[in-house]
Amino acid sequence: MDRMNEVSKTKTKFLVTSSLFAALVCLTTAYILHIPVGANGGYVHIGDSFIYLAAAILPTPYAMICAAIGAGMADLVSGAAIWLIPTIIIKPILVLFISSNSEKIITKRNIIGSFIAGFVGWFLYMIAGGIISGTFVGAFVLSLVGFVQPIGSFIVFLLIGSTFDKLEIKKKF
Repeated sequence: MDRMNEVSKTKTKFLVTSSLFAALVCLTTAYILHIPVGANGGYVHIGDSFIYLAAAILPTPYAMICAAIGAGMADLVSGAAIWLIPTIIIKPILVLFISSNSEKIITKRNIIGSFIAGFVGWFLYMIAGGIISGTFVGAFVLSLVGFVQPIGSFIVFLLIGSTFDKLEIKKKF
């Protein structure tokens, strides 16, 4: 019975933390440093940094769900609903490049993984933009401006992740 209670507490901790990260992803994507780019409601933001943090702290399925929900909600509340379907497909993919299997958030693997995730996200959104706009050339040109997003998210992830590591946040999980 005690083991069941411990498992229940762990799942509850993961659900609460996932909800918090989904809210942070939504908030930082839709409102904080939210910079509109081009047509079709596209924008640049730093919300991916919290997706990377969630991926470095939570088990993969929880991080994937909070990425999809948080980023999807941001598209809905910020007037970019046309991006909802690509977002709920693409954002969980970013989680796959980052690992929570370490005592630290900022590891060599997670630095490389967040860099790769940023590039993959940029590329997949360029493809989605081409499908939405009907022109891949225009989507490519607009995506060059959008390349600022993964760079900004990478920097914010490193800054917050390093701070969390100093506070030993991972030991609470």
